Amino acid sequence: MEAIQASTVMNLLAEQYTPKCLRAVILPEEGSPKVFNVNKWSSATGLANSNDIFPDQTANFHRTKLIVSALQYRPLVDYEVVEGSRVVIPKPSIDINTLDAIAYKLNFTYDIVMPADGLWGVLKNDGHWTGIMGDVQFGRANFSLALALTQERANSLDPTKMYIMDALSFITAKSPLSAPWQKLITPFQLKVWVCVVVSVCCGVLLYHVVCHIQATISPRLLDSQAFMNIVASFLSQSLYDYLWLSAGRVFLGFWFLYAFLVTTHYKTSLTSNLAVPFIPPPLDTLQQLLGSNLKYGVIDIKGSIHHLFSTSHIPLYQRLWRDMHFHSDENSMRMVVEGTYSYISYRTSLVIQMLMHNSNPRRKTDLYVATKEFFPTGFVWYLPKDAPYLKNFNAVIWRFVEGGLSNKWLRDLHDVYVKEYLDQKSSQEQEDTAVEKDTRLVVFTLNHLQGAFFLFFIGHGCGLLLLFLELLLAPHTSSP
Repeated sequence: MEAIQASTVMNLLAEQYTPKCLRAVILPEEGSPKVFNVNKWSSATGLANSNDIFPDQTANFHRTKLIVSALQYRPLVDYEVVEGSRVVIPKPSIDINTLDAIAYKLNFTYDIVMPADGLWGVLKNDGHWTGIMGDVQFGRANFSLALALTQERANSLDPTKMYIMDALSFITAKSPLSAPWQKLITPFQLKVWVCVVVSVCCGVLLYHVVCHIQATISPRLLDSQAFMNIVASFLSQSLYDYLWLSAGRVFLGFWFLYAFLVTTHYKTSLTSNLAVPFIPPPLDTLQQLLGSNLKYGVIDIKGSIHHLFSTSHIPLYQRLWRDMHFHSDENSMRMVVEGTYSYISYRTSLVIQMLMHNSNPRRKTDLYVATKEFFPTGFVWYLPKDAPYLKNFNAVIWRFVEGGLSNKWLRDLHDVYVKEYLDQKSSQEQEDTAVEKDTRLVVFTLNHLQGAFFLFFIGHGCGLLLLFLELLLAPHTSSP
């Protein structure tokens, strides 16, 4: 029947063929096929009818409601959760702004829903996806919002054009300040302290030898006096008894110069550390993260980051995977602020987290996003395989990319999120912050000088202990 009908159509067109005329055949449900004129062309005016002869049916959805599957991921996707419902209320973000423009252009409405399992999506052995990917794959949603572009996902669904590039990084709390009492030893490295102690021991021994050799021609200094003379040079104390011969004076002269240089360096470094605390350099590479005592991990809703570390053959990624932790975004940032954790995620999201948690200068812990990025990737939306409206989505998305709107929205959202964070603070706290920020004078407190008081109590404690031992041993010691 189909062959006969096709032959009939071709015969009708051949019989009524007229140059410069475009005809179409209508095949009604009842009766014979009919031919009618669709358009006419002339060399002077071209086509008489400028309307599209075969219009794209996906260019207008006629207010059809589409279902969009997404998870919150600032600054790309932001929404407000409705209790008891998977449908969420969208908030300004890069993907939501783009979605509004596409919905207006293609004339459709939408509902954004969270995936039932709360996951980005994991590919199972049977070829089926969970999470957002599974919603699109099984028709529970018409398309997704922000997801990283990977080969496994592109094999199952059709991605749109990339609208933003990003790379992985990690966020940590800046290295905490050392305890104030430790400032007494931080001016010098351990090797320097060892050299100073060894030099003092050698100086006392050599000074004692000089005193012993010259004892025949000059008054002899007691051993305790020799030790006190050497130590006094470090404390800028004058000497009441000293060698008057040339050898002893030469020795003491150069020793005093050495002590002056060492003590000057120590005093100046200690003063600067007390006035302006030294902040150790932050972690910047994955190798440094592995060598630190911090725990680290990724978000617990399995996605591209989880897949990267779990399947990678790179030794560094494999070592990271062995000790990886998995927490929610909120819990991860809480541990980062406490200084015990490093959160691995895409840099764009981490910068937003840093802005929101660092916007108050009174916070005890500042955050830092590592500058060394890894695993760069692009973000796309995923549509069902061979979706006819993919080209229309790409047309709008690419216009935004070419116009730089995605980057502009990203900059605007930075200010929005910081303002949102500051609005949660009380007005009194903000006033106190402003006062402290304008303070320029550093006032030393007991906290700054706790090291000096520790030495005070340690020295007096040692003196009392020695006095107690002398009293115990006094009856058994013969008088001179």
